[in-house]
Amino acid sequence: MAHTINEMFTTFAETQPEVLARHWTEAGETEHAIEQWTKAGKAAEARSAFPEAQESYQQALALLSLLPEAPERDLRELELRQSLSFMLQMTRGWAAPEWIKATERVGILAEKSGNLGQLVWSMTWRCFLAYVAGDVLIAGALADQALELALREDSPTALAFLYLLQVSVRHSRGDFSSAEDHFATGLKFFDDPGFRQNPIGGAILVFGTASRNAWIVGRADVARERLAKMMSVVNAANPHDAPLSDTLAATVHTLMKENEHAEVLAARALELCEKHRFPSEAALARIILGYARAELGRAAEGIALIRQGIDGLLKIGARIGITVGFTCLAAAEERAGAIGDALETVEQALQANPDELVCRPETVRLRGELRLKQGQTELAEGDFREAIALAQKMGAKAWELYATMSLARLLAQQGRSDEARSILAEIYAWFTEGFETADLKDAKALLEELAI
Repeated sequence: MAHTINEMFTTFAETQPEVLARHWTEAGETEHAIEQWTKAGKAAEARSAFPEAQESYQQALALLSLLPEAPERDLRELELRQSLSFMLQMTRGWAAPEWIKATERVGILAEKSGNLGQLVWSMTWRCFLAYVAGDVLIAGALADQALELALREDSPTALAFLYLLQVSVRHSRGDFSSAEDHFATGLKFFDDPGFRQNPIGGAILVFGTASRNAWIVGRADVARERLAKMMSVVNAANPHDAPLSDTLAATVHTLMKENEHAEVLAARALELCEKHRFPSEAALARIILGYARAELGRAAEGIALIRQGIDGLLKIGARIGITVGFTCLAAAEERAGAIGDALETVEQALQANPDELVCRPETVRLRGELRLKQGQTELAEGDFREAIALAQKMGAKAWELYATMSLARLLAQQGRSDEARSILAEIYAWFTEGFETADLKDAKALLEELAI
């Protein structure tokens, strides 16, 4: 039957390789079946049918395991498992057991091959695995090693992915200046077709992360420019691109206190994630949507969404971003008036992953605000000053501004308006852009109030 289809219905065989693959499988023609299942996987991937592609690659691998061990078989398995890893990353989540198992096998095969290019990809996958698990120090070390090898191999696609990882890891560690440096160096690789066309949305991730990084270092206009660039690389044919870009954009808009816009984007992202079954992105969208709704006065609904998002990340084994999730939850609990619960959640945020420092100054500042509401004035002032010192050390001008405003308000209440005005004027004078944002408008208004 398979021979007949192959010989008499060439067009049918080309357009529906999965049908031919099933017939070859049933006929016991293993080599032909592997070839057609692989072709079916690539065809499904090209039309963004990710679950179908995953199933086809798994069928091909199951049949490949029936062949005798040989270097050629290992190389074929390596190629198939790399393709399968991309699919599992989206259909099962960033740190699902199936994805981890596939990634570990990729590493074994790559090292066995002795090929420099394959070794680079192996280390890249290991770096991403460590990053998603929240092991940002290990991820950073692996990213450095892989980048060194990739520069020798000179593959634009591999370099694009590695600069994405460098930006992501350093941003999460609170090393914002280094993240900016790696983003600038990697720009010449981010237009690489292999990087742009990859289904996981690497270009969206790098511009979205760089936008958030720019906002934190006090460059709001640059953050908006990078968001626009991120939107320009969205592939409408890939159902994963739109919810990913909407979630990342919503995150930046919450930072800018543009919560109405953030709510619209995050709600749309969540709907698409649920429709297409993207568990990792759905979890993040819930956290951002919950935070935006809490800020807009719907605290109880926001708290429930954020908790669901945190549970979603933990369920698939993803720990990166958990500190941000707990900080968002604490802020929502504060909005609901649950100060005791919020303080407990803040401690969870501080202890969940001490090496993930991206929002630590803001978490400490929030603890100060909560303590202030409990009448613990000295502890609150200590938190505000600690948050300022942390932000200054990290070059996180946005977090420094937040914490300085909190301290200035407390000092003013204590009759120390001159000191309050002095510290706030110094950080406000640093900014050269973003004066239309809510933060700088609030800072200016507070300065004028302190001058009276």
